[in-house]
Amino acid sequence: MNRREPPLKRYNPSGKKVWVARYTNREGKRKSAGTFRLEGPCKNQDQSSRPQCCAQHAIDAAHEREATAAPAGERTIGEYAAEWPERYPKSRQSERSHKTRLKAALAIPLEGRPLADWPYKDLRPRHMTDLVDHMLRVEGRAAKGAVGLRNTLSVMTKDAIRDEVAEINFVADFEIRANDPRIRKQPKKIRVFTFDQLREFAEAGRAEVRARTQKPELNKETGEPLYYPAIDYEAMLATVCLANFRIGEVFALQRSEMDLEALMFFPTGSAYEGEITRGDTETKNHEGACPIAPSLAEVLREMVPRIDTPLLFPTPKGTVWHYPNFLRDVWVPAQIASGMDLRPHEARHSYVSNLRAAGIDPADLADVTRHTVQTATKHYTHPTRTSYDAIREAIG
Repeated sequence: MNRREPPLKRYNPSGKKVWVARYTNREGKRKSAGTFRLEGPCKNQDQSSRPQCCAQHAIDAAHEREATAAPAGERTIGEYAAEWPERYPKSRQSERSHKTRLKAALAIPLEGRPLADWPYKDLRPRHMTDLVDHMLRVEGRAAKGAVGLRNTLSVMTKDAIRDEVAEINFVADFEIRANDPRIRKQPKKIRVFTFDQLREFAEAGRAEVRARTQKPELNKETGEPLYYPAIDYEAMLATVCLANFRIGEVFALQRSEMDLEALMFFPTGSAYEGEITRGDTETKNHEGACPIAPSLAEVLREMVPRIDTPLLFPTPKGTVWHYPNFLRDVWVPAQIASGMDLRPHEARHSYVSNLRAAGIDPADLADVTRHTVQTATKHYTHPTRTSYDAIREAIG
């Protein structure tokens, strides 16, 4: 095997020169170790098992992995992870979540080599113990993040057992306790905002308010303050705050799904990364009906509809919103203008908590949230502290 297979020079569509790290594996097949800006070998070599510094070091590291790889017939967890999404396809959002989690998990070192290089059949529960210890103690992950990685590994390992690549589910039944002393990053507490506060937050999306709201950054050339464009987003923010939609469902709403005469929304789907999926998914219900409050209806009636798209709340270009762009262009400016550090999911939690405190029937509340009664009351209901006088009166 040639230890110094040279990188291949290529040009991407923009005309920029790049270097492709191609190498020959033990079976004589040509494989790729990535594309790089530098040919190499460079001076500041990345010491990881999959360096990102230059193409030559990536080739050398690939040969090192080949030399210590599992015997033929014993596939590594990294090899299986590469083909798993195609073999067991899931929704685009689930696949993206799994991909992100697997990338983090497979890079974790176990006994001197990354998890990705371990033969799947050799993995045992003790390895999961070491993985979790690394996630909590070294990486400082929150419990929720560690649980997410565990869940993805468990789902994939069940499929690997079915394919006779793994022998046991080394992740199964591994519990990550919320009070584990190794957890340094605690989850943020959910805060409940009143409907008046939510309306006030939405008002910060008015065009005239945004026009005088200063951006966090200054003009790079002049150092002068920058302000947000005078685009009216009050109706969109009010729908997020007062109609109990998930953000993706707001992005996917069409004008035909709103009936201001009947004061009802009839959502049919959700959007993720600019693409709309109609209907319910395996884990979430998106189709249903949601009442429109009078104050929200008033704002919606004042909104000038876009006739170049069926979307109720399109981007300025008429396309479907991406969540990071929505945060940057719509939500953060409202946070700055209102002085309220409201997080998007807190609006949904506040909606349920306030209506539960108002005595709304739990079954109806679950129906409009498109959840089960148990989920709506257990996970989305928080104390509003409006019953203290009633408690004192009952006690006497």
